[in-house]
Amino acid sequence: MNASSSGLSTIIPIYMLGLGGQVRDVAIALFLSNLAVTLGAVFWGRLIDAMQWRKTIIAACSAAIAITCGAMYFVSSIPVLMVLSALVGFFSVGPAPVTNLLVMEKSRKEDWLKTFSWTSFISAAGLVVAMVAGYLWLMKYDAQSYAVICSAIAISSLALTIVFVRDPPATLKRRAIAMSPAALVDRLRQVPVMFLKPVADLSLSKLQASVSRKEFLFFAGTGLYFLSGNLLFTPYTPFLKDSGVTDSQVFLAYTILHMSRVFFLPFNHRLVARGGEETMGRLAYLPRMFGIVLAVVAAFLFANNPASILAMTVVAFVAVEVGFSIWSTTTTSSLFKMIPDGRAGSVLGVNSAIIGSGLLIGSIAAGEVAATFGYGATFTLAIAFLGASFALVSKHFKRIVVKAAA
Repeated sequence: MNASSSGLSTIIPIYMLGLGGQVRDVAIALFLSNLAVTLGAVFWGRLIDAMQWRKTIIAACSAAIAITCGAMYFVSSIPVLMVLSALVGFFSVGPAPVTNLLVMEKSRKEDWLKTFSWTSFISAAGLVVAMVAGYLWLMKYDAQSYAVICSAIAISSLALTIVFVRDPPATLKRRAIAMSPAALVDRLRQVPVMFLKPVADLSLSKLQASVSRKEFLFFAGTGLYFLSGNLLFTPYTPFLKDSGVTDSQVFLAYTILHMSRVFFLPFNHRLVARGGEETMGRLAYLPRMFGIVLAVVAAFLFANNPASILAMTVVAFVAVEVGFSIWSTTTTSSLFKMIPDGRAGSVLGVNSAIIGSGLLIGSIAAGEVAATFGYGATFTLAIAFLGASFALVSKHFKRIVVKAAA
């Protein structure tokens, strides 16, 4: 399902630009998508805790993504594309906490890091398939028609979910309580709260009061990391298009981005295990920083040279993705170790919501900064926030080391 949603998320900015949209329009679409991710993350996490659903959530989200992709084929309006972008964000985030829970339920605790690496590998391989399909398809056809390919991929995900995914067994008493008329009415009353309460819960004061200092550093650093990432990726497709790069070449760049993850992930677990989570968590920032610096150089020095920009983009994307791959493995392992019994869905949902908040701020800021000061300034700002994330996450890992030594 990640393949279909990622494919649609990649093609929507290209299609919007083809309809006459600007970087601000792309940023608004991603802002709405990330807003939906932020709200949806907490919604799906609480639903998982309440109902213990696995298969149902993945199947429902796959079906919704398939319908959304199919709808894009008939759309030629930028505002409607923005709505579709929001729907993709809301439904694409649902399976994320489910996947993490399945990793925790189907493997031993000491194998979580390894299992997570392999699930990430499978997901990344699916993304490569979607990007390669887009690269080949856009050589001959227009961007709008690629939505049909994304819909077909989502339908395939739905079929695989129906066949292979199983919900955990529930006792008769628990099932009877969950499906009783009173429980159903209560859940309907709670629907507005599930969407609106996360916004209040994500204030810095409440977050700081509800977690330890070590955990607050972790969540704050994670949010800044993804804020930095969106300052890079939100305006990057408009940057490529404004520089003369073709639609097919845009997909080629993102194909290499995801292929680098596929090639690197098999070594990820061993590399982190050998170097240590704390050390590798810090070192993971170096290739990420190098990649963004290359983007800055491309924006300032090679603005009207499509061949040079595409070549530098490929190198930058590989560096950025390798750094993210290591960072994601180490931080996910740290997150798993912080989860208390009985609150897995909620904690994973809050983590996803904080990530969504970073993406949310990054997307709207990227559109304004890029439109006002240019792409180079936007990428430079991404470096600054990545440095702030490094400082916070380093303090988090330092506290872990001190606690272990004590």
